[in-house]
Amino acid sequence: MNAFIRVLMFIYSVLIAVLSVVLLYALVDDGIFADLLSPLSAVVTGPISRYVYLAVLLLFIVTSIFSITNVFTYGRLNKTRLRKTEIGSVDIGADAIESIALNSAKSAQVGIKNAKCHVLPGKNGSIKVNLSCVLYSNVEIPSSMSKVQEKVKKDIERYTGIVVETVFVRVSRVEAATAKVESR
Repeated sequence: MNAFIRVLMFIYSVLIAVLSVVLLYALVDDGIFADLLSPLSAVVTGPISRYVYLAVLLLFIVTSIFSITNVFTYGRLNKTRLRKTEIGSVDIGADAIESIALNSAKSAQVGIKNAKCHVLPGKNGSIKVNLSCVLYSNVEIPSSMSKVQEKVKKDIERYTGIVVETVFVRVSRVEAATAKVESR
């Protein structure tokens, strides 16, 4: 989100917070609405103040609709990462980047049983990759996970051309390695 949108959302959030505090105070003091409505009726009945009140009200409605629309349309990583070529453009979805990261992590052959990935936007068009892994018990975690970090970063940058800012690996569980016995 750009700075203008963030400022609008901050102002809108502050206004909603003030309204919430007023409504909470109304639970304690029943007479607050009578105190609030008498100055409001004077504002609404004045010839010039009526238009100012209407303009402020419309501004609140427009900014709320704008912020809600922006929140819904501003998807994960803006839905895709765009790469322009001389022929046209290439859209790389966040799911595709996550699939590349998962394939890289599993192909590193360091004892990963299962993994989940989430890609976040970084600075200057880069991305951050979060991996959550389940490992087998016979794995040296620090050295193996540093190999995974390097391989995931290298593969994403090679296959997509998108700069990877960080690769964060979290080992969520370690499970015992069991031997499979195949019957004939």
